[in-house]
Amino acid sequence: MPDGASGLPADEIRRAEQYLQLRLAKDSFIDFCQFMKPDPNDPGNPDASLFQANPHNILIAEALEKVERGECLRYAVSMPPQHGKSEEISRLFPPWLVGRKPWLKIMFGTYSQDFANSFGGEVREIMQAERYGMLFPKTVLRSDSKAKDMLGIKDGGQLAFLGRGGAGTGKPADIFIIDDPIKDDEEAQSPTIREKVWQWFTKVAYTRCHGASAIVIVHTRWNEDDLIGRLLDTEHPDHDPEIARDWTYINIPAVIMDPELAAALGLELTVPTSERVIAEFGDKPMCALWESRFSLEHLASAHRLNSRGFNALYMGKPASEEGDYFRKEQIIGYKPGELPKNLRVYSASDHALSEKQRADWSVIGSVGVDENDHIWVLPDLVWDKIQTDRAVEEMIRLMKRPEPLKTTSWFVEGDLIKKSIGPFLRKRMREEKVYTPIFEFSTTKGDKEFKARSIQGRMQMGK
Repeated sequence: MPDGASGLPADEIRRAEQYLQLRLAKDSFIDFCQFMKPDPNDPGNPDASLFQANPHNILIAEALEKVERGECLRYAVSMPPQHGKSEEISRLFPPWLVGRKPWLKIMFGTYSQDFANSFGGEVREIMQAERYGMLFPKTVLRSDSKAKDMLGIKDGGQLAFLGRGGAGTGKPADIFIIDDPIKDDEEAQSPTIREKVWQWFTKVAYTRCHGASAIVIVHTRWNEDDLIGRLLDTEHPDHDPEIARDWTYINIPAVIMDPELAAALGLELTVPTSERVIAEFGDKPMCALWESRFSLEHLASAHRLNSRGFNALYMGKPASEEGDYFRKEQIIGYKPGELPKNLRVYSASDHALSEKQRADWSVIGSVGVDENDHIWVLPDLVWDKIQTDRAVEEMIRLMKRPEPLKTTSWFVEGDLIKKSIGPFLRKRMREEKVYTPIFEFSTTKGDKEFKARSIQGRMQMGK
């Protein structure tokens, strides 16, 4: 029956659409990903594929096509968890490579042999699927290729799957793919494991490669000393710019704030309106990398639960074990007799008194500034989970401190004074006859890192 629009029979139109779909899947990696993951309810419709071609998947696919063409021999990407990195790079990229070039020798490495074997089994299933045979009929697994850790191809190619620590002896690699060489946070925080990863990369993975080999590294960032950190982080103490120059590296965070990256992904940055999002990430224009699955609201909650872990796993910015902002060498202890006598003393308090913050700690304390503008933290600081009455009494105690450590002024969040401790505090000040000026301020929008910038700068200057 002819189609009303084209005048062609419906079956001919379907055959033409199928041919176009096959042609695209052979030549375009992102189309291959969609073709190999059809929707069971609509297998002929690439737009209904179970593989979602999100902007970050398309960006990675374009880079991997450059690897396949030999235009990029060193490619590394860090991404948040559950954003499809392993599905795209480790499960689907190897079959597409040997489909186009069945003589290629590909090696794949990850944190354990069992995990590597699971990837090998999934790659085998893809290559034995009917759809794969339609695309690449000449790429056929050898009949004696039964093991999950080694898939042989009749035209001479092979895919080897290796756990970290495995030798890979005698297995050359035209392309070596490394996916998550570190298993979890426990391994990431172990200097011994991190060194083992580095030794395995330099003594095993790299030695399997020749001059024209490509290396692809993909992993979630766990630690500043992980594999990507050692190779490519300019702030790493062992950073080698000569080695780093060979690599193309992209970090794709869960929260996008960089206009250039947003443009590359085809995403639009907008100023957030959610109080939760602003409290965690600030009020700069931003967007979620995958809004339909990991919204800014969801990501803000994850950041609030564990900001350090979030910055590493979701933003690709792991902190050092000493911390990002304040390092031990910036804090110098002193003995009681060393405290200067001519300090200008200021006091402040950060209270956790609301129902929302009932599990947080309150901080009440004073600092003195000497003639050289150095800050001295006075020793009678309070850092505890306390109720309103005790918080007020601790403030009164510091206000009554005699000269030369008498506080000149007190700084506290204005909303707290208005809504919580203000009336009780002023009543107790009148009763104790203390008249310390109280300066109320509004908290700036943004996360704790943003708020800490000014004091961070002073500490870096040795102040």
